[in-house]
Amino acid sequence: MNYLRDNKNIYRLLIILVIAGSLLRLFVCFQHNPLDYLFSDPLRHWLNGARFFHPDIIGASDPFLYQVYIFILRVLTGDNRYLIAITCGILSAIMPWTYYRSVREFGFSRNSAMVVWALIAWMPSLFTIYHYIAMETILMPLLGLSIWMTGRFMRKGTMGAWIIVVFCWTLACLTKATVVPLAAVCLIYSLWILKDRIGQPCPSTECKERQDNTAPPYHPNNSLMKSRIRYAATGLLLVILLFLPNALRTKHYLGFFAPLGNPWIVKIQHYSGAREIKIDSGKSKFRFASPSVTIRPLTPLSLWAIRRAWEDTTVIVKIDPANGEKDWQRTYQALNIGWKERSLQLMENVILFLFSPSWPDCNRHEWDGWLTHHLRWLWIPLIFFVFDCNLREFWRQQFCLIPVAVTVFPLFLAFQNLATTEGRYRKPLEPLLLINLVWSVIPSASSGRKS
Repeated sequence: MNYLRDNKNIYRLLIILVIAGSLLRLFVCFQHNPLDYLFSDPLRHWLNGARFFHPDIIGASDPFLYQVYIFILRVLTGDNRYLIAITCGILSAIMPWTYYRSVREFGFSRNSAMVVWALIAWMPSLFTIYHYIAMETILMPLLGLSIWMTGRFMRKGTMGAWIIVVFCWTLACLTKATVVPLAAVCLIYSLWILKDRIGQPCPSTECKERQDNTAPPYHPNNSLMKSRIRYAATGLLLVILLFLPNALRTKHYLGFFAPLGNPWIVKIQHYSGAREIKIDSGKSKFRFASPSVTIRPLTPLSLWAIRRAWEDTTVIVKIDPANGEKDWQRTYQALNIGWKERSLQLMENVILFLFSPSWPDCNRHEWDGWLTHHLRWLWIPLIFFVFDCNLREFWRQQFCLIPVAVTVFPLFLAFQNLATTEGRYRKPLEPLLLINLVWSVIPSASSGRKS
């Protein structure tokens, strides 16, 4: 497929596809205005933005950055439905461009990068979500930006570039904690491969003396290790500073530090095997359930659902913020289920990750939701295809960041057993799978395949 690299006619066609896809993304947000879908999670996020400075227990438990975004959005637009629609539409149109910029940074040819842009722009599951109030609407462009900045840091290797990439990944993690493993892989990898860019070169006089065996052995790794430690320490300090606002906020409202949001709600709900969790804080009561209990992931082939979907079970959590984490921990430890139950929960999570439609953007009564629901079957063969291609590269001892990240991230999402998996957990992976697909099937896609 070398003809793809410089073919001007293909480039013109891709430009048309990208423009049409961007216009479609704008149109969808006006056809299905986000303010017409304020229920369940979207309504919770919308209210979190209004109560940002006075959150309830759930608002204080949710991830921090999306609440900041909704608060700013509501202030600037005055809740005007048309301003909300155009803001979401612009954000939707910009999102694929961030991945285009990221793959260009990784050495993709112009046309191959345009293929990535067009695929992401036209993928229904990656634009339907934008007519809902959902964390993924800012998480997706933040991920594209973070990968872009990762490639930039790998190219430049400067402290300034490192600070920017750590800043971007931290913002993504503050939006949704499920991307922490992806951030860790990209940051560790990008710091590790700087061995050829960081460190002091061997002075010419010392090299000459070493050739004459008159000087002690030269150890460039000493300088390299010091540089890595310095970069890592700087990054860690920045992460702590960015985590601090929400850590203090959760300490004030929940009684304990939780910079990435309160993990106990989903842990208790998943570990208990109950359909629903009720939280009683004394002053207020809340009900919480995973969307996976109402979804049949194998439809129309089977009506199979996770076991808690067929049961009417509830776990009650009574908490007092003055006790910090103690009440949450006490409820969690009292569940005390065995390894067989945990194994069954893990098996259910794998099935949900592979087959479950993304909620709430799977409404089959709307054309884009119908497409999103049915095209979810594309992701299963695509995951296994890119895995096969990546493992072949690893066998040849080629470990580029794109295949490494796209191999590690879905393994974590599929086999994590901390929360009941939802179809939306797969969404941050979807543009990465499309990038990996282009990387794998177009040998000339990237000039940096062996970097």
